Amino acid sequence: MVVDRLIEKWSSIVEKIKNNGGKIIELAKSEPASDLEIKKKEFTLGINIPCELKNVFLENSKQLYLRWSLPEEAILPQEFREIFSGEIGWSLDGLEYWGEDSAEDYAINLKGKLTFFQVRNGDYLALDLSNDSNPPIVYWDHETDNVIPIAASFMEYLNNMTELSCIGAEIWQYEDFLGPHGIETKSEKADRWKNWFHSFQSLRFEDASELLESLFQYILYHGEVKAREVNALRQFDHSEILENVLKRLPNCHAKESKVLCLIIGEVVKNNAEAWVREQWLESSYLDPADRSYLTARCLPFEEGYPLVIEYLEGISETVVNPYEALKHLSVFQSNRVITWLEKNGRLPATNGWAELFAFSSPTWEDINKWSEMETRHQLTLIHALEEMIRERKKPYDLMQLKVYGVPNREKLVDFLMRIHDSETLNTKKSIIKKIIDNVEKII
Repeated sequence: MVVDRLIEKWSSIVEKIKNNGGKIIELAKSEPASDLEIKKKEFTLGINIPCELKNVFLENSKQLYLRWSLPEEAILPQEFREIFSGEIGWSLDGLEYWGEDSAEDYAINLKGKLTFFQVRNGDYLALDLSNDSNPPIVYWDHETDNVIPIAASFMEYLNNMTELSCIGAEIWQYEDFLGPHGIETKSEKADRWKNWFHSFQSLRFEDASELLESLFQYILYHGEVKAREVNALRQFDHSEILENVLKRLPNCHAKESKVLCLIIGEVVKNNAEAWVREQWLESSYLDPADRSYLTARCLPFEEGYPLVIEYLEGISETVVNPYEALKHLSVFQSNRVITWLEKNGRLPATNGWAELFAFSSPTWEDINKWSEMETRHQLTLIHALEEMIRERKKPYDLMQLKVYGVPNREKLVDFLMRIHDSETLNTKKSIIKKIIDNVEKII
């Protein structure tokens, strides 16, 4: 049957998404429906189920569902940035007919529709039975009560969804491909989507790493510059890598720009010194946080750190915003930042200050000193240690978050126990107990 061939393609799509780091709900397919089950459902609905849909139930399955989503880091072309997931399915038990006496006031335009799929945002995909014996597929928007044409028939809907790799099912994922009569799969925009998606699925790291251009393409698809990508890039000349990055940077959007900056910072490093200096001398097209990251990675500390501090304090009307401080200073991973924090950190400590402390290579001397300082310092210390034991996804290969110079595990545990015993609030005691239980992570 035609549907069986389509399902094979759907299985291939979700498997490739899974292999590329995406999340999937495996294709779940039940056994076909019996004639008796169909008749019972038709009796309950009060209508005959249209032939194409009925044949799918009888010849293929009475229930089917799959869902995929691209990795969070994946970078889609700007025009397709909203199409990051796909979903398709049907259910005999889930069919609902909206007759004249069943539609609520808010769902006037569902009258005469047989809904076969409820979208997760509350909308429906439905067959419009007011049309003819082979009814078209429409999308009903629960917020506006609008009905939008999707396909001329159920089989056309399945074929079009297959051609577009089962995108959806929210209307904003279909919008790029909608024409006056429904989804169009032969437009220039549809071709661009199909080409991008096919390339994303098919380009393997092992093949891409052989050529610099292909490696850039792979990295810009997946949005990550981890150890594997860094090692692959290091086989190429640094000046060639920098030239490739600078060629792309002026015309890319924010996520691409961040990844390209990571390539410079993790691979090219001090070979990009001259270019990074230029970003401070003239109007830069870089995001200021990306510029601070490159400054930390590519310039000598004594040159770069004062530039970032001056910028950070210059954009503050009165006091430094903690989240701005976190963005611009955490990239240095320097103990010198803790000295800056002594003066500038404030309460609440969890508004970025503690995380900045955690990223700034605290020492045994630092935590002893801060435990004896003002309340804002003590709270920053406790929450910083909590941050350090937390499992986190790293935007790049940060050094291990740990306390440097700890004499031994026992001394650190004793230190934490003293803080624990001096606390009166159970919430703080609980945090310190959690740090003690995970102390191996920070030494």
